[in-house]
Amino acid sequence: MMIMKIMMVMVVMMMVVAGEESTSAFLHHSLGRRFFIAFVATHETPGVNIFVPRESAGSSVPLGVMREVAAAGGCSVAVVPVTSSDQVTATLARDSARTLNVALLDTPQQVAMFVEVSEASLLSERSWLVLGDLQALDDAERRPVLAIDNMVTFASLEDSENVTTTTNTTNTVTTPSRVIVREAYSVVDDTPLKVETLGAWLGGGGRVPEAKEHWSDRRTNLTGLHLRCTTMPQAPFVYTSPPDRDLNVNITGGFAKEIWDALQEILGFTYSCRLPWDRTFGVMDADGSWSGLVGELVEGHADVVVTALDHNDERAKAVTFVTGLREIGYSMVVRRPGLMEQTWTSFTSELLPEAWLGTIAFVVLAPPFLVLCACYSPFETERVTFKDAYILAIGAFAVQGSWLEVRSVSTRIVFITIFMATLVVYAHYTSALVSLLTVASTSVGFSSLQELVQDGSYRFGFKSGTLLEQEFRKAHHSVFRDVWEELVLPHADSLVTEDHQGIAKATKEKYVYMMEDNLYRSNYGNNCLVMQVRGRYFTTQTGMALRRHSPLTKILDAQLIKFRDGGLLSRAWRRWQPMMTHCTAQSVVAIELNHLFTAFLLLLLGMILSVVILPCERLHWRVVGRLKTVRAQQIQVMRQKGLVSPLPPPQDLPAASGDISLMGRLRYSTQYSPPFAPFGTL
Repeated sequence: MMIMKIMMVMVVMMMVVAGEESTSAFLHHSLGRRFFIAFVATHETPGVNIFVPRESAGSSVPLGVMREVAAAGGCSVAVVPVTSSDQVTATLARDSARTLNVALLDTPQQVAMFVEVSEASLLSERSWLVLGDLQALDDAERRPVLAIDNMVTFASLEDSENVTTTTNTTNTVTTPSRVIVREAYSVVDDTPLKVETLGAWLGGGGRVPEAKEHWSDRRTNLTGLHLRCTTMPQAPFVYTSPPDRDLNVNITGGFAKEIWDALQEILGFTYSCRLPWDRTFGVMDADGSWSGLVGELVEGHADVVVTALDHNDERAKAVTFVTGLREIGYSMVVRRPGLMEQTWTSFTSELLPEAWLGTIAFVVLAPPFLVLCACYSPFETERVTFKDAYILAIGAFAVQGSWLEVRSVSTRIVFITIFMATLVVYAHYTSALVSLLTVASTSVGFSSLQELVQDGSYRFGFKSGTLLEQEFRKAHHSVFRDVWEELVLPHADSLVTEDHQGIAKATKEKYVYMMEDNLYRSNYGNNCLVMQVRGRYFTTQTGMALRRHSPLTKILDAQLIKFRDGGLLSRAWRRWQPMMTHCTAQSVVAIELNHLFTAFLLLLLGMILSVVILPCERLHWRVVGRLKTVRAQQIQVMRQKGLVSPLPPPQDLPAASGDISLMGRLRYSTQYSPPFAPFGTL
């Protein structure tokens, strides 16, 4: 009898112990099971993986829970025994991204397994539900790594006390009455966890409490986080103080500084900045390493870039860009043309080459038409030779009159056409010449990179270590490749290290400097010695950047989008725009000898040509001209002696008799010519 009583006591004790164990485990409690089923149904997940240590796989999850979840949620449930985080990684890679992953905190082994998974950075890739008391994490030997972008939801049972009183004793019974849903994260590994309560579930049929905002909108308390900033002065985005020996600087102002300060005020972080050792923005070297700002992030020397770092595909593979602050573009800067700067083309640049060719063609072809009409018109009494016609056409360009008195309609039409055409050309030429003397031209002879390459008289360059160097060096477009190979590579000093060096070269030389539009307007917009050529290249977004896969990316993006939608970006940008000077008032420029060089050159060539022709005229006189003079003297003497018939009356001229052919006129001119007499016979 005594043995039977002892056995019954032992059974009761075992049942009590089993009851205590079942109530301490989350899924062993009815409230915990109902919460788990409701959570799966709320999130509509296609599958559930419950990760448990292999040594406790059989007792961690009641079999009934798996059947109830599968029946209520219509999804598959699997208990995955694991011994390391590598097995968890393999399971996550195999399953769908929408699968819900579950971890338990009921035993020290389960807590240790969850800590190992967190150290493997597996909590930011998939959704996790951790069931158990958060106090177990504080009591663990190692603290879990809960990055700010983790996707973990914690659920723990909260007890309530029920007091029952009998005649002899008062009993206090503690039973779970609700489930508290929380999230936890830390901005730095050595700072306490920030725990936020999302709500409480009381066990009814309602939905499980969940966050209504994205985690980047909720986790905005970055107090305790110190960011290492790397920057470069870039007007109007960032202005810095002079660096110290370690290149540490303070950002003193600028558009990006104003936005960065607004982010700091909202998020609560601190920061310190320094310049990159090579003071460049960053390009990829031949060995695949990065220089400048990008290199600082890649090598882990900095956490964030605070300046105007241009976005492109190469950099996007090395760092993570946040929402751009502004769209920027690059344009060409060249020396502003002055008044009458040309030397050789001062008096020829008024007309294009095609216009000059047309004018010359008109001078060559118009006189023969005048001669033709004068010779064949029956009403024309004026004899026009080719010499007279060409002198008339050339004189018309000099605004000179004519001694010819043409009478036929056809000849007059040609005559008027010559003078009207020369008047139009003269008017355009003189107006362009006056404009050249009084108004500075804004044309530099090219308006695009393609025309710059075709011109070939300019050199080209930009600041080294910037986006431009990478774009031109690795260009696939033929125009950019031609610029790099023909205008940049042949000259060792084409690239500069500072913008003021490029502007100085553009001012003094035939040098085209390409730079960012906003930087030009901020620093050199009031410099009337240079000007921008119309046209923008390599338009892209510019702004801040973070290390690759930084958890801060979505937080900064969320805040910057709010700034943009609220108008903060546009208002701040307007405040940092400089006052532009309109370089329209040009000083009076006196005409110098070099301005008239072309005119004097033409005069000199004319005099040289006359001196060269003079010996030819003397030679021609000796051979032909003297004989003609002697013959004319002989004819005059013979007419005086009556040896030559007098000229017929005007009514007997060939023109009056209807003989209007050119050959007839030639016959008339020779019919009354006396025979040639040898010199000295008279």
